[in-house]
Amino acid sequence: MPSPVEADVVLLDDWETASRLSYLLWGSMPDDELFAAAASGKLRTPVELEAQARRMLEDPRAREAVRTFHEQWLGLGHLEAVSKDPIAYPNFYPGLIPLWREETAAFVENVIFDGAGDVDSLLAADYTMMNAELAEFYGVTSPDAPTGTEFVKVKVDPSERAGVLTQGSLLASHAKGDRSSPVLRGKFVREQLLCELLPLPPNDLVITPPPLDSTKTTREQFEEIGANPDCAGCHLMMNPIGFGFENFDAVGLYREEQNGKTIDASGEVVGNDEVGGEFNGVAELAERLAGSEDVRSCVAAQWFRFGYGRGDTEADICSMDNLQETFAASGGNIKELLVALTQTDAFRYRREVVAGGDQ
Repeated sequence: MPSPVEADVVLLDDWETASRLSYLLWGSMPDDELFAAAASGKLRTPVELEAQARRMLEDPRAREAVRTFHEQWLGLGHLEAVSKDPIAYPNFYPGLIPLWREETAAFVENVIFDGAGDVDSLLAADYTMMNAELAEFYGVTSPDAPTGTEFVKVKVDPSERAGVLTQGSLLASHAKGDRSSPVLRGKFVREQLLCELLPLPPNDLVITPPPLDSTKTTREQFEEIGANPDCAGCHLMMNPIGFGFENFDAVGLYREEQNGKTIDASGEVVGNDEVGGEFNGVAELAERLAGSEDVRSCVAAQWFRFGYGRGDTEADICSMDNLQETFAASGGNIKELLVALTQTDAFRYRREVVAGGDQ
Protein backbone atom coordinates (compact mmCIF):
# COMPACT_ATOMS: atom_id res chain seq x y z
CA MET A 1 0.00 0.00 0.00
CA PRO A 2 1.60 3.35 -1.00
CA SER A 3 2.19 5.94 1.67
CA PRO A 4 0.31 9.25 1.50
CA VAL A 5 2.23 12.01 -0.28
CA GLU A 6 0.96 15.06 1.61
CA ALA A 7 3.72 16.67 3.67
CA ASP A 8 1.54 17.07 6.77
CA VAL A 9 0.43 13.41 6.89
CA VAL A 10 2.33 11.26 9.38
CA LEU A 11 2.32 7.61 10.39
CA LEU A 12 0.72 6.93 13.77
CA ASP A 13 3.19 6.07 16.49
CA ASP A 14 2.89 2.72 18.27
CA TRP A 15 0.87 4.05 21.19
CA GLU A 16 -1.58 5.85 18.90
CA THR A 17 -1.92 2.70 16.84
CA ALA A 18 -2.61 0.59 19.92
CA SER A 19 -5.40 2.92 21.00
CA ARG A 20 -6.89 3.14 17.54
CA LEU A 21 -6.87 -0.66 17.21
CA SER A 22 -8.43 -1.18 20.60
CA TYR A 23 -11.23 1.33 20.23
CA LEU A 24 -11.98 0.10 16.70
CA LEU A 25 -12.31 -3.57 17.62
CA TRP A 26 -13.22 -3.47 21.32
CA GLY A 27 -14.58 0.00 22.01
CA SER A 28 -12.23 0.17 25.01
CA MET A 29 -8.58 0.65 25.99
CA PRO A 30 -5.76 -1.70 24.93
CA ASP A 31 -4.95 -4.83 26.89
CA ASP A 32 -1.52 -5.75 28.27
CA GLU A 33 -0.50 -7.59 25.11
CA LEU A 34 -1.32 -4.62 22.92
CA PHE A 35 0.54 -2.25 25.24
CA ALA A 36 3.53 -4.61 25.15
CA ALA A 37 3.46 -4.65 21.34
CA ALA A 38 3.44 -0.85 21.32
CA ALA A 39 6.35 -0.68 23.76
CA SER A 40 8.34 -3.09 21.56
CA GLY A 41 7.64 -1.18 18.34
CA LYS A 42 5.66 -4.07 16.88
CA LEU A 43 2.62 -2.17 15.55
CA ARG A 44 4.25 -0.48 12.57
CA THR A 45 3.60 -2.79 9.63
CA PRO A 46 0.38 -4.03 8.04
CA VAL A 47 1.42 -7.61 8.90
CA GLU A 48 1.84 -6.77 12.58
CA LEU A 49 -1.49 -4.93 12.62
CA GLU A 50 -3.27 -7.85 10.97
CA ALA A 51 -1.90 -10.31 13.51
CA GLN A 52 -3.13 -8.18 16.41
CA ALA A 53 -6.52 -7.60 14.75
CA ARG A 54 -7.10 -11.33 14.29
CA ARG A 55 -6.13 -12.00 17.89
CA MET A 56 -8.46 -9.28 19.14
CA LEU A 57 -11.40 -10.55 17.09
CA GLU A 58 -11.23 -13.81 19.02
CA ASP A 59 -11.73 -11.91 22.29
CA PRO A 60 -15.31 -11.56 23.65
CA ARG A 61 -14.91 -7.78 23.64
CA ALA A 62 -15.06 -7.81 19.84
CA ARG A 63 -18.60 -9.18 20.03
CA GLU A 64 -19.77 -6.16 21.97
CA ALA A 65 -18.30 -3.76 19.39
CA VAL A 66 -20.00 -5.68 16.58
CA ARG A 67 -23.29 -5.56 18.49
CA THR A 68 -23.00 -1.79 18.89
CA PHE A 69 -22.35 -1.28 15.18
CA HIS A 70 -25.38 -3.31 14.14
CA GLU A 71 -27.67 -1.56 16.60
CA GLN A 72 -26.67 1.75 15.02
CA TRP A 73 -26.66 0.52 11.42
CA LEU A 74 -30.07 -1.15 11.70
CA GLY A 75 -31.59 1.85 13.50
CA LEU A 76 -32.44 -0.11 16.64
CA GLY A 77 -32.03 3.00 18.77
CA HIS A 78 -35.61 3.73 17.71
CA LEU A 79 -36.75 0.74 19.74
CA GLU A 80 -36.52 2.73 22.96
CA ALA A 81 -39.34 4.97 21.76
CA VAL A 82 -41.52 2.20 20.30
CA SER A 83 -45.10 2.25 21.47
CA LYS A 84 -48.04 0.56 19.81
CA ASP A 85 -51.74 1.34 19.85
CA PRO A 86 -53.31 -1.18 22.27
CA ILE A 87 -56.45 -1.41 20.16
CA ALA A 88 -54.58 -2.08 16.91
CA TYR A 89 -52.01 -4.35 18.61
CA PRO A 90 -53.42 -5.85 21.82
CA ASN A 91 -50.63 -8.46 21.87
CA PHE A 92 -47.91 -5.80 22.22
CA TYR A 93 -46.36 -5.17 25.63
CA PRO A 94 -43.19 -3.22 26.56
CA GLY A 95 -41.40 -6.42 27.57
CA LEU A 96 -41.14 -7.32 23.88
CA ILE A 97 -38.64 -4.51 23.24
CA PRO A 98 -35.66 -6.11 25.02
CA LEU A 99 -36.61 -9.47 23.50
CA TRP A 100 -36.56 -8.01 19.99
CA ARG A 101 -33.24 -6.30 20.67
CA GLU A 102 -31.69 -9.50 22.00
CA GLU A 103 -33.00 -11.55 19.07
CA THR A 104 -31.13 -9.37 16.62
CA ALA A 105 -28.01 -9.06 18.76
CA ALA A 106 -27.81 -12.82 19.31
CA PHE A 107 -28.47 -13.47 15.61
CA VAL A 108 -25.75 -11.06 14.47
CA GLU A 109 -23.27 -12.56 16.93
CA ASN A 110 -24.13 -16.09 15.81
CA VAL A 111 -23.75 -15.28 12.12
CA ILE A 112 -20.49 -13.35 12.40
CA PHE A 113 -18.63 -15.28 15.09
CA ASP A 114 -20.16 -18.76 15.02
CA GLY A 115 -21.64 -19.07 11.55
CA ALA A 116 -20.89 -18.17 7.93
CA GLY A 117 -19.83 -14.66 8.97
CA ASP A 118 -21.02 -12.89 5.83
CA VAL A 119 -23.48 -10.19 4.82
CA ASP A 120 -25.45 -12.70 2.78
CA SER A 121 -26.31 -14.64 5.94
CA LEU A 122 -27.21 -11.49 7.86
CA LEU A 123 -29.76 -10.67 5.19
CA ALA A 124 -31.03 -14.07 4.09
CA ALA A 125 -30.38 -16.71 6.76
CA ASP A 126 -33.16 -19.26 7.27
CA TYR A 127 -33.00 -19.03 11.06
CA THR A 128 -33.14 -16.54 13.90
CA MET A 129 -32.53 -16.60 17.67
CA MET A 130 -35.40 -16.85 20.17
CA ASN A 131 -36.22 -17.78 23.71
CA ALA A 132 -39.51 -19.32 24.81
CA GLU A 133 -41.25 -16.00 25.46
CA LEU A 134 -40.38 -14.56 22.05
CA ALA A 135 -41.25 -17.81 20.29
CA GLU A 136 -44.69 -17.71 21.91
CA PHE A 137 -45.19 -14.16 20.67
CA TYR A 138 -44.22 -15.13 17.12
CA GLY A 139 -46.44 -18.20 17.32
CA VAL A 140 -43.60 -20.68 16.77
CA THR A 141 -44.76 -24.26 17.36
CA SER A 142 -42.04 -26.20 15.53
CA PRO A 143 -40.19 -29.07 17.24
CA ASP A 144 -37.11 -26.90 17.78
CA ALA A 145 -39.08 -24.15 19.55
CA PRO A 146 -37.17 -23.03 22.67
CA THR A 147 -38.50 -23.83 26.11
CA GLY A 148 -36.35 -21.64 28.36
CA THR A 149 -35.04 -18.10 28.74
CA GLU A 150 -31.87 -18.69 26.72
CA PHE A 151 -31.83 -17.49 23.09
CA VAL A 152 -31.20 -20.41 20.75
CA LYS A 153 -31.21 -20.97 17.00
CA VAL A 154 -34.66 -21.53 15.53
CA LYS A 155 -35.39 -22.33 11.89
CA VAL A 156 -37.88 -20.06 10.11
CA ASP A 157 -40.10 -20.63 7.11
CA PRO A 158 -37.85 -19.37 4.24
CA SER A 159 -40.88 -18.42 2.18
CA GLU A 160 -41.85 -15.91 4.87
CA ARG A 161 -38.81 -14.83 6.87
CA ALA A 162 -35.14 -14.21 6.07
CA GLY A 163 -32.39 -12.66 8.16
CA VAL A 164 -32.56 -9.33 9.97
CA LEU A 165 -35.14 -7.79 7.63
CA THR A 166 -37.94 -9.91 9.09
CA GLN A 167 -37.03 -9.63 12.76
CA GLY A 168 -39.34 -7.80 15.14
CA SER A 169 -36.67 -5.26 16.13
CA LEU A 170 -36.37 -3.84 12.63
CA LEU A 171 -40.03 -4.25 11.66
CA ALA A 172 -41.38 -2.61 14.82
CA SER A 173 -38.89 0.25 14.89
CA HIS A 174 -39.57 1.04 11.21
CA ALA A 175 -43.32 1.27 11.63
CA LYS A 176 -45.90 3.56 13.18
CA GLY A 177 -47.73 3.03 16.42
CA ASP A 178 -50.95 2.01 14.71
CA ARG A 179 -49.82 0.54 11.38
CA SER A 180 -46.93 -0.71 9.29
CA SER A 181 -45.00 1.88 7.29
CA PRO A 182 -43.95 1.20 3.69
CA VAL A 183 -42.23 4.59 3.74
CA LEU A 184 -39.97 3.92 6.74
CA ARG A 185 -39.14 0.39 5.62
CA GLY A 186 -38.39 1.45 2.05
CA LYS A 187 -36.30 4.36 3.31
CA PHE A 188 -34.29 1.98 5.49
CA VAL A 189 -33.39 -0.23 2.53
CA ARG A 190 -32.40 2.76 0.40
CA GLU A 191 -30.30 4.55 2.98
CA GLN A 192 -28.86 1.82 5.21
CA LEU A 193 -28.42 -1.07 2.78
CA LEU A 194 -27.77 0.77 -0.49
CA CYS A 195 -26.27 4.01 0.93
CA GLU A 196 -28.51 6.11 -1.30
CA LEU A 197 -29.38 9.59 -0.09
CA LEU A 198 -33.02 10.48 -0.63
CA PRO A 199 -34.00 14.08 -1.28
CA LEU A 200 -35.72 15.99 1.49
CA PRO A 201 -39.39 16.90 0.93
CA PRO A 202 -40.14 20.51 -0.05
CA ASN A 203 -40.15 22.91 2.92
CA ASP A 204 -43.73 23.98 2.22
CA LEU A 205 -45.06 20.42 1.99
CA VAL A 206 -47.33 19.50 4.89
CA ILE A 207 -46.93 15.78 5.60
CA THR A 208 -50.03 14.31 7.20
CA PRO A 209 -50.35 10.52 7.40
CA PRO A 210 -53.76 9.30 6.27
CA PRO A 211 -56.21 8.36 9.02
CA LEU A 212 -56.73 4.67 9.58
CA ASP A 213 -59.34 3.26 7.23
CA SER A 214 -60.81 -0.11 8.20
CA THR A 215 -61.98 -0.66 4.63
CA LYS A 216 -58.51 -0.44 3.06
CA THR A 217 -55.13 -2.07 3.41
CA THR A 218 -52.10 0.00 4.36
CA ARG A 219 -50.83 -0.50 0.84
CA GLU A 220 -53.98 0.94 -0.69
CA GLN A 221 -53.74 4.05 1.44
CA PHE A 222 -50.08 4.65 0.68
CA GLU A 223 -50.59 4.05 -3.02
CA GLU A 224 -52.94 7.01 -2.88
CA ILE A 225 -50.24 9.14 -1.24
CA GLY A 226 -47.72 8.11 -3.85
CA ALA A 227 -50.08 9.22 -6.59
CA ASN A 228 -49.91 12.82 -5.32
CA PRO A 229 -47.60 14.73 -7.74
CA ASP A 230 -46.03 16.62 -4.82
CA CYS A 231 -45.04 13.34 -3.17
CA ALA A 232 -44.49 10.97 -6.09
CA GLY A 233 -40.79 11.66 -6.68
CA CYS A 234 -39.58 10.63 -3.22
CA HIS A 235 -42.23 8.02 -2.53
CA LEU A 236 -41.46 6.19 -5.78
CA MET A 237 -38.03 5.44 -4.29
CA MET A 238 -39.43 4.15 -0.98
CA ASN A 239 -43.01 2.91 -1.17
CA PRO A 240 -42.58 0.15 -3.81
CA ILE A 241 -39.81 -1.38 -1.66
CA GLY A 242 -41.81 -0.97 1.54
CA PHE A 243 -44.87 -2.63 0.00
CA GLY A 244 -42.85 -5.84 -0.15
CA PHE A 245 -42.82 -5.83 3.69
CA GLU A 246 -46.62 -5.72 3.98
CA ASN A 247 -46.90 -9.34 5.09
CA PHE A 248 -45.53 -8.02 8.42
CA ASP A 249 -47.51 -5.78 10.70
CA ALA A 250 -46.15 -3.06 12.99
CA VAL A 251 -45.04 -5.56 15.66
CA GLY A 252 -43.34 -7.97 13.28
CA LEU A 253 -46.05 -10.64 13.07
CA TYR A 254 -46.65 -12.35 9.75
CA ARG A 255 -50.07 -11.80 8.19
CA GLU A 256 -51.77 -12.76 4.97
CA GLU A 257 -54.85 -10.55 5.36
CA GLN A 258 -55.62 -7.03 6.54
CA ASN A 259 -59.11 -5.66 7.02
CA GLY A 260 -60.55 -8.71 5.31
CA LYS A 261 -58.41 -8.28 2.20
CA THR A 262 -55.54 -10.46 0.96
CA ILE A 263 -52.16 -8.79 1.44
CA ASP A 264 -50.36 -7.80 -1.74
CA ALA A 265 -46.63 -8.02 -0.88
CA SER A 266 -45.33 -7.45 -4.39
CA GLY A 267 -42.66 -4.78 -4.51
CA GLU A 268 -40.16 -3.12 -6.79
CA VAL A 269 -36.76 -1.50 -6.49
CA VAL A 270 -36.80 1.49 -8.79
CA GLY A 271 -33.75 3.35 -10.08
CA ASN A 272 -31.00 0.89 -9.16
CA ASP A 273 -29.41 -1.01 -12.03
CA GLU A 274 -28.04 -3.86 -9.94
CA VAL A 275 -30.91 -4.79 -7.61
CA GLY A 276 -33.68 -3.05 -9.50
CA GLY A 277 -36.84 -4.81 -10.58
CA GLU A 278 -39.91 -6.46 -9.17
CA PHE A 279 -39.97 -8.91 -6.27
CA ASN A 280 -42.57 -10.61 -4.10
CA GLY A 281 -42.17 -10.46 -0.33
CA VAL A 282 -39.24 -9.65 1.94
CA ALA A 283 -37.63 -13.08 1.63
CA GLU A 284 -37.22 -12.58 -2.12
CA LEU A 285 -35.94 -9.03 -1.60
CA ALA A 286 -33.45 -10.30 1.00
CA GLU A 287 -32.04 -12.86 -1.44
CA ARG A 288 -31.54 -10.16 -4.05
CA LEU A 289 -29.86 -7.78 -1.61
CA ALA A 290 -27.68 -10.57 -0.23
CA GLY A 291 -26.01 -11.05 -3.60
CA SER A 292 -25.57 -7.34 -4.27
CA GLU A 293 -22.21 -5.65 -4.77
CA ASP A 294 -23.91 -2.35 -3.97
CA VAL A 295 -24.96 -3.69 -0.57
CA ARG A 296 -21.47 -4.95 0.19
CA SER A 297 -20.00 -1.60 -0.77
CA CYS A 298 -22.52 0.13 1.46
CA VAL A 299 -21.76 -2.13 4.42
CA ALA A 300 -18.05 -1.42 4.00
CA ALA A 301 -18.79 2.30 3.95
CA GLN A 302 -20.99 2.03 7.03
CA TRP A 303 -18.21 0.21 8.92
CA PHE A 304 -15.66 2.83 7.77
CA ARG A 305 -17.78 5.59 9.28
CA PHE A 306 -18.47 3.69 12.47
CA GLY A 307 -14.93 2.38 12.94
CA TYR A 308 -13.18 5.66 12.25
CA GLY A 309 -15.77 7.86 13.89
CA ARG A 310 -16.19 10.12 10.88
CA GLY A 311 -17.57 10.31 7.38
CA ASP A 312 -15.46 9.47 4.36
CA THR A 313 -14.01 12.31 2.26
CA GLU A 314 -12.36 12.68 -1.12
CA ALA A 315 -9.01 12.01 0.56
CA ASP A 316 -10.29 8.55 1.54
CA ILE A 317 -11.02 7.33 -1.98
CA CYS A 318 -8.02 4.98 -2.12
CA SER A 319 -8.65 3.65 1.38
CA MET A 320 -12.31 3.08 0.59
CA ASP A 321 -11.55 1.36 -2.71
CA ASN A 322 -9.07 -1.00 -1.03
CA LEU A 323 -11.51 -1.73 1.76
CA GLN A 324 -14.36 -2.54 -0.59
CA GLU A 325 -12.18 -4.68 -2.86
CA THR A 326 -10.90 -6.73 0.08
CA PHE A 327 -14.41 -7.13 1.45
CA ALA A 328 -15.77 -8.25 -1.92
CA ALA A 329 -12.88 -10.73 -2.37
CA SER A 330 -13.68 -12.28 1.02
CA GLY A 331 -17.26 -12.97 -0.06
CA GLY A 332 -18.61 -10.24 2.21
CA ASN A 333 -17.09 -11.68 5.40
CA ILE A 334 -17.52 -9.20 8.27
CA LYS A 335 -14.46 -10.31 10.27
CA GLU A 336 -12.30 -9.93 7.17
CA LEU A 337 -13.74 -6.45 6.72
CA LEU A 338 -12.76 -5.57 10.28
CA VAL A 339 -9.22 -6.77 9.65
CA ALA A 340 -9.15 -4.75 6.43
CA LEU A 341 -10.13 -1.63 8.38
CA THR A 342 -6.75 -1.85 10.13
CA GLN A 343 -4.85 -1.90 6.84
CA THR A 344 -5.92 1.36 5.21
CA ASP A 345 -4.02 4.65 5.03
CA ALA A 346 -7.03 6.23 6.72
CA PHE A 347 -6.34 4.00 9.74
CA ARG A 348 -2.54 4.09 9.82
CA TYR A 349 -1.93 7.79 9.19
CA ARG A 350 -3.13 11.13 10.55
CA ARG A 351 -2.65 14.81 9.88
CA GLU A 352 0.31 16.30 11.70
CA VAL A 353 -0.60 18.65 14.52
CA VAL A 354 1.74 21.66 14.78
CA ALA A 355 1.89 23.39 18.15
CA GLY A 356 0.65 26.96 17.87
CA GLY A 357 -0.50 26.41 14.30
CA ASP A 358 -3.89 27.19 12.78
CA GLN A 359 -6.71 25.01 14.05
